Amino acid sequence: MKRALKSVEVAVQKRRVVIINRPFVSPLEAAALCDVSTRTIYRWLESGTIHFSETLGKGLVICLNSLAATNISLTARHSESNSRIKR
Repeated sequence: MKRALKSVEVAVQKRRVVIINRPFVSPLEAAALCDVSTRTIYRWLESGTIHFSETLGKGLVICLNSLAATNISLTARHSESNSRIKR
């Protein structure tokens, strides 16, 4: 008696939680948080997509609130484009 083979599809999603207890981050930290290049961060700065400030001690720092809003909107757009492709 032959057995029928079964296939199983498993989808794994990873989610990372980062807690930052300060209102600003460096461009390098912002790039790591959004999983983009630092060049992308600077493009966002130049276009006014995210807010920043320049300080004497730390140089350029990026507002976490605007960064979070940008990252959320990018995630939503990415999800929408993926759902369009699968249809």
